[in-house]
Parts: sequence; C-alpha cells; structure tokens
Amino acid sequence: MDKYNRRKFLLQARNLTYAGATSWLCGCGGAFSKASIANQSLNSSEDKQQIIVIGAGIAGITAAKKLHALGYQVIVLEGRDRIGGRIWTDNSLGTPLDLGAAWIQKVNGNPISALVKQFGIKTVTSDYDSQWNYQGVNQQLGESEERLVNRAFQVFMDRVTKLQNETSSRQITLADIEKEIIQSENLSGVVLNGFRARLSSTIESEMGDGLAHLGIKGFNEDSEFTGGNVVFPKGYTQLVQALSKDLDIRTKHLVQKITYDDNGVQVTTDRETFKGIQAIVTVPLGVLKHGSIQFVPALPESKLLAIDQLGMGALNKLVLKFPKQFWPSEPHYMAYINGDRNIADRYIDFWNWQKYVQQPILVALVSGDFSRSLSQMPESEAKQNIMTDLQAMFGKDIPSPTATLLTKWHTDPFTYGSYSTFSLNGGLQDCDRLAEPIGDRLFFAGEATYGKYLGSVHGAYLSGEREANRIAKLDQ
Repeated sequence: MDKYNRRKFLLQARNLTYAGATSWLCGCGGAFSKASIANQSLNSSEDKQQIIVIGAGIAGITAAKKLHALGYQVIVLEGRDRIGGRIWTDNSLGTPLDLGAAWIQKVNGNPISALVKQFGIKTVTSDYDSQWNYQGVNQQLGESEERLVNRAFQVFMDRVTKLQNETSSRQITLADIEKEIIQSENLSGVVLNGFRARLSSTIESEMGDGLAHLGIKGFNEDSEFTGGNVVFPKGYTQLVQALSKDLDIRTKHLVQKITYDDNGVQVTTDRETFKGIQAIVTVPLGVLKHGSIQFVPALPESKLLAIDQLGMGALNKLVLKFPKQFWPSEPHYMAYINGDRNIADRYIDFWNWQKYVQQPILVALVSGDFSRSLSQMPESEAKQNIMTDLQAMFGKDIPSPTATLLTKWHTDPFTYGSYSTFSLNGGLQDCDRLAEPIGDRLFFAGEATYGKYLGSVHGAYLSGEREANRIAKLDQ
C-alpha cells in the first residue's frame, strides 16, 4: 500500500513545441533480410563499426555515456530539436517548470540521487502525503470522514491482493473492484466522493489512466526505493545536460526505418542514413505502439505482443500562473473532492509549485480520459474547466491566471503518451520481453523495458546502463 500513497512519475513536454513535427512512418512485416546491409547503397559515410543510439532521453543518453566511457564510437539520433525526451524544463513563464519528469521518487538508494549529488544539483523535498482535500469553500474533509475514506481504500487494496492470488485469468478491472467496495462498505455522500478522489489521486494519477483501463494482473508488481521525494527548483533538465556532455548527439534526425541483419544495422532518418554494428532503441512505448518506426525485418511476435499488452498513460498538466497567491502555503497538494464526476476520470490534483519557486503558480494534474478530453479543448476552455474546482475551494472572487501552459502528452508524436503502465493485461513479463535483444544487433532500453521500476526516470536510467553492459559483455 505504501507505494500508492501518491503518484509516480509525471511527465510531459509541451506539444506546441512539436506541432510541426514530421509524421512517423508505419511498421511493416517480414523475415530477416537476405540482402546484406553492407551491400546496400548508403547516404552516409558514418563508421559502420559505431553503435547507434535512437533517442536522447535519459535511457539513450545513459547508454551512450557508458559506452563512450568504455571506448566505443557512439552516435545518438534524436528527432526533437532538443535532448532529454520526457525530461523537459520550460522557462516561458519566467521560472523553471518541469512539464515532463518532475521528481526523484524515494531518494534512498535511487541512482538518480547519486547523480544529482555528483553534479551538485539542488533539490527540495516534495511531500506526497501533504494533501488538503476540500469539500467546499475553505472547508476541508473532516477527520472522521478521512478515517472512513482510509478504511475503504485499505479494503480496496486488500481485495485487489486477494483477487491477484485467486484469479487465474485476472480479467478484472480496478473499476470493477471500486464498484464492489462502494457497495460492500455502503459508501455515500462526501465519504463516497472522498474514496473516489483517493483512488484517483493514488492510482489514476500514478498510472496515468482511469480505473476502467487498469487490471489487477500487473497492479503493484513493480518496486520502489525508500525515503522521501524531491523536485528540482531549477529544473530536471540540469541532469540531462550534465550527463550528455561530450556525446555526439544529432537532434532533428527523425528515425523512420531500422534495418538489421548479421552484418550490422542501418538507420534511416528524414535527413540521412547511418550504418553501424549495433543499435539501441530507446523510443517511448507509445511510439512503438503507434508503429512510428519501420523495422526490417519486423519485430518478433513476442515483442509485438509485449508492446500491445503494456499500456501508455495520458497524464497531463495545466500550469496556472496567478497575479497573487490565494491558496494556503502549507500543503504540497490540494484537491476538490466534490467535482463533476459525470465526466469520465475527472479529478484534479493541484500541485503547489509556489512552495518551490516562491511564485504564485499551481500545476493542475489530470489523467485518463479526462486528460485526453481536456487537451482537445481550446486552452481557454480547459482553463475554465479547471478553475471551477479552484472556485469551489476558495470562492468565486479568486483572480484569473495571467498565464497558462497546457501539455498534450498523448498526441505528441515523439511519445504518444506520458509513461508506461501495466494496463489491463500487461505484467512484468511483458517488460522483460520488450527488453530482449534481437541477436547481437538490436537492443532495447527505456522505462517500459524495466518493469521493476516501470514509468520512472530511474527505471529508464537503469535500462540504459543494462543495455550498455550487455553490449560490452559481447566483446569480453
């Protein structure tokens, strides 16, 4: 239960930056090509003994960094006009704001903590348990009601655990269990709303999707470290910049096709073609699901099944900058539990960013189908939708924001989602299948390939190290 005291890893990069990105090509099938790559005409004079890393997110940069340190010739290809992938710090509102990855979760033993210390990057505590739940204007949920909500949530978690141990097919969604607990605990009124809000805050926001899309098969299978959680007042991008020093990274190189055989690999981008001895694919799961890169020959059926079984969340942020602060300074998070539940997955967590940068900024966190629908609205309409909850918490006279930023994670062609989840049928074994190399030529990294720490920066980092070590062992 401890792992679900708040959410995991919130990620996003502003979609407006990439609205004009070139479309990705679709995949196609086939067996190993009989024609040697070495005999095909190439548009690049790159060293065919080099290792090509596809994607300059934390996984790709980590793999390239380690291989480079071991003396390998490495080139990194990145489709965006920047590095970092789902780590993206925006400064357009006058202060650093992480629209992508935001936390180091559980700092004790976390490899990201060691890197931050190594590079001297400042972090501050973000307390997931510091949440104030409102049921009316300046009226928080009472202690007795909170106890009933906590009890119902514990019953929910116990029921999930029992079903995981008993059900062979496990074709049960978390929404099914929610309905069961509401009935068995006879929940109603503000306690019912509080229970639903708790599920949204601790599970839907963490997984990036609604309970109806999440099954019990892989739920709670992943792991975590211990200790508190921290954020970066100056932005997570500091870490990416430090790690990428001295690497050969080619931005604005949109990978369209990867051809591989016993002689090596050939990677075709929208600008030129590169050849090498091996390639590490670190693109997000959403890109693989979308068929954005053509693999020749096609990926094995086991890998395609894993891609299909795993889910891709849709967690977004609406950043709100106000002329002055009107909310209490103490909580790290706030929510209105009596919001419009007629809209699927509608729940809003307000992250009190003022605590970290001393500016009047709130970050609204939304997930699932509500997140997807919100990002389809004009930004002014999305802002008003979110503001109704703030007005219900603090009154109609609160000021309007002077500036906003709305992320559109699931429509970003470089990600097609926020981060990986186990979805309805997915589990740890799917992450393992996704991570399996294809011969000694094609390797796979990224948070979706590291089931133990699925959907996290540290999972992505460790996956990059794993693949670099795997390649190095081939030469021993």
